[in-house]
Amino acid sequence: MAKQTIESQAAPPMRRRDFVRNVALGFAATGGLPLPLESQTRQQTGAAPKAPVPAAAGPIFNGIQMGPHTMLDEGIEPCLDLIQETAGINAVLTYSHSFHGDLRKPAGALATDHGKPPRINRDPLPSVWVRHHDQYFRNTRLRVRPPDPGLEYAQRDLFAEMLEPARRRGMKVYARVLESSGSSIENFASVVTVDVYGKPTRVGCWTNPDYKNLWAAIVEDMFRSYDLDGFQWGAERMGPLMNVILPWNDTPPTCFCEHCIARGKAKGIDPERAREGFRKLFEYVRKLMAGDPKPAEGVFTVFLRHIIRYPEILAWQYQYRLSREEVMKGMYDTIKAIKPAAQVGWHIDHQPSSWDIVYRAEMSYEEMAPYSDFIKLILYHAVLGGRIRSWYLERFRRTILSELTLDQSLELYYALFGYDRNMEPNVDGLARIGFSPDYVYRETRRSVASANGKTRVYSGIGFNVPGSPPEDPEKIYEATLKAIEAGAGGIVVSREYEEMRVPNLRAVGRAMRELSKQAGTG
Repeated sequence: MAKQTIESQAAPPMRRRDFVRNVALGFAATGGLPLPLESQTRQQTGAAPKAPVPAAAGPIFNGIQMGPHTMLDEGIEPCLDLIQETAGINAVLTYSHSFHGDLRKPAGALATDHGKPPRINRDPLPSVWVRHHDQYFRNTRLRVRPPDPGLEYAQRDLFAEMLEPARRRGMKVYARVLESSGSSIENFASVVTVDVYGKPTRVGCWTNPDYKNLWAAIVEDMFRSYDLDGFQWGAERMGPLMNVILPWNDTPPTCFCEHCIARGKAKGIDPERAREGFRKLFEYVRKLMAGDPKPAEGVFTVFLRHIIRYPEILAWQYQYRLSREEVMKGMYDTIKAIKPAAQVGWHIDHQPSSWDIVYRAEMSYEEMAPYSDFIKLILYHAVLGGRIRSWYLERFRRTILSELTLDQSLELYYALFGYDRNMEPNVDGLARIGFSPDYVYRETRRSVASANGKTRVYSGIGFNVPGSPPEDPEKIYEATLKAIEAGAGGIVVSREYEEMRVPNLRAVGRAMRELSKQAGTG
């Protein structure tokens, strides 16, 4: 397919029927400006250039995210039947580890129409759902703790049990992990990040070789022990710069451990200048948040002054991102050496997919492609409105965009991210209405252009996410169609199956059946 120019991106999309036929007969996502292949990421990770995504005949990827306990609660066979009959699911992405926290959901978030009452006020669940073997952890001092044998389902080996029923239904099985705390990892305190004041945190450092090797060991063990079709990994944490100017937890910037300091020096960055710059910026923003008088020269002006005087801030931020990418590449290479056909991809959570402009600026998806079979984006249209109001506009109003009104800040957001202000809500309607399916289309199209045909983009179609306005199955149906129309290689129904109401699952299935019928594959 010929590379498009900027002008051609604005042209009307081809008819849905024609586009979907091309997708089904041989999908290779491409579009947007040609991006440089010889990136700094590739130079640092040593990745070889990756050929364009090969054409893939057959059904569009239609995955669903699933808590392991949910499948056991409902019964593996009835659960698989329900998601296939309603939403047409052909891949199940199930947590193998819940390092990110407790899998139990509040009672009000649980769907009640799955044919079996949801479990309310249950006891704690295991955080590890696979059987690990010590011989694969030879290159790290870290170990994954086995679950307490007294916990419910601790004696069940879900990934061994679900493979045959899933395959019988034509479904693929992917393991899924979100990286976060080390509550289930022995010796985790030895690999945590260190903040600008020299204090340890509660998250692992991607530069630390023991932590990097832990992830390689986990996936080696899983892919040698289970016949998995794929793997999806995500890390829902911001980089140090964004966590200063749009604070999620108001913690000081990281990481300044011995490994990151050595990395910075090797890249020609002065660690002490980076530490000083981040510390001064952090303390400046904290004063703004505390209500101190705004500088006469302007809040945003003084923010830029910190960046200009300490260019090490941006350099350190970029190395933080690259260290994460190296962890991902390590997992990718390990899995591919065991099972080349396995599909390995990454969960891009809602902030980097839809409002973290620093993440967006650091790297294109094409640059991630050498170690990515797919990139799954969180594109939850309904809940995004409330998140933009409280997680973006309100926080920036307390920090570097405090000179703008909420209306002005929202206008700036729509302009910078390429969303249609005439299709999306105003400030007052954000939490009440949510975003439209057009947001799913535009963000998918931008991401496909960023990937430039080198890796597939899967759109995370989200519904029944806590905090969402009332769900409209018609919008879910339209968002599913829009994702494929924009060039996605598939979708992942999200956030969690146990929250999803059946009418909304049926809306996804209706869209997928229509797409298959139009393409002549249904």
